[in-house]
Amino acid sequence: MIQVTYFHHSGFMVETKNHCLIFDYFTENGKYDFVDIAKYSNKKIFVFVSHFHQDHYDRKIFDWQKTIPEIQYVLSHDVRPLPTVQNVHSVSFGKTYEIDDITVTTFHSNDEGVAFLVQADDKVIYHAGDLNWWHWNGESEQFNKGIAGMYKKEIDKMKNTVIDVAFVPVDPRLEENYILGLDYIMKTVQVKKAFPMHFWQKYDIYDELQKDSRAAQYKNAIVEIAHNNQTFLLTEEEK
Repeated sequence: MIQVTYFHHSGFMVETKNHCLIFDYFTENGKYDFVDIAKYSNKKIFVFVSHFHQDHYDRKIFDWQKTIPEIQYVLSHDVRPLPTVQNVHSVSFGKTYEIDDITVTTFHSNDEGVAFLVQADDKVIYHAGDLNWWHWNGESEQFNKGIAGMYKKEIDKMKNTVIDVAFVPVDPRLEENYILGLDYIMKTVQVKKAFPMHFWQKYDIYDELQKDSRAAQYKNAIVEIAHNNQTFLLTEEEK
């Protein structure tokens, strides 16, 4: 069993049997501050930050250590924690880390920071951060080709991996190219359930994906997100 909570933008929490994994928590100046961290004191809590961009990183996360002293932070190398914070693990791309009883593998983002592949309680969770197929219509062919090549190179490293839950950008600002990153990972890696993210509150992105012929072979694996602070219980049958 996996329980997933979508907070806002690219922020998610994944609860497994013994762990609570929080990714890219972002409150937007407190507007989307949903977590009462004390509720999860019975589990090992790990907080991940993929990079320093303000829509992925909120210093609010460091307040949680006042409530849960043993909480651990897994931060991309470009993120600078407050000096008083303990249990900080700074990570770089292209490496595998054994942190307590979880395994974290990092991938090189073609924007900033890293993407995370986390193994906890025999579950595998992928959070892309800002690793995506960023094909911008206004950019040069050379730029877009380079971005695509880097993206494919990183995703190809997971070809032999079975991912229980993946969080992948589907940014509507990319116009018709919004699906490219999701499409490639879904057709390259075995992903049981995929959550769209980084869609800027455009919740009808799910409907677009369901209608998009490019997603036909995997559309049933895409989870519909309808609002902020939404929780999903994924059973073995559903995965």
